[in-house]
Order: sequence, then structure tokens, then C-alpha cells
Amino acid sequence: MIRRIVDFIIILLFVWAFMFAGLWVIATIIVPLELLEIVNSGLTSIIQVVLSALLVLVWLQIWRWLARSIFWRAINASTNTLKTYEKNGGKRKA
Repeated sequence: MIRRIVDFIIILLFVWAFMFAGLWVIATIIVPLELLEIVNSGLTSIIQVVLSALLVLVWLQIWRWLARSIFWRAINASTNTLKTYEKNGGKRKA
């Protein structure tokens, strides 16, 4: 039970830490981004939106991987617990 709580806290810490880091990257690097004067401001805006969207998609993929790995680790642990329970003839270990 404690392991599940720790896993949940890890996911929450990851989400908040990387959300703030992503906002910092967008605010300090992507928004002030200016290309050469040859390129018009419309293309610069499109590039800024694409870079921001890529950053968000990478963040979501990492979050998805983390949540899935924690979920399957919990499922495997409960399956192993059930097998041990059945192996002992329905009796709990002391």
C-alpha cells in the first residue's frame, strides 16, 4: 500500500516539476525567439507554436510511459501476491 502512495507522489512530482520546467523553457527560449529579418513574423510565430507543441507532446509521452510502468508494476505485484496466497492454501503469511 505504501508503494502505491509513493508511486502516486512520484507521478505528481514529475508532472508539476516538468510542467514548470516546460513553462520556463517556453517563456525564456521560445517566446523571445526571433529569426532573421528575412523571415517574416508569421513564419516566426508558426515556428514558436510548433516548438511549443513538440515540447508538450514530449512531456505527455514521458508522463504516459511513467504512468504505464507504475501501473503494470502494481498489477504484477498484486498478481504475485495472489499466487502466493493461493500457494499457501488460502492462508496469509504470518
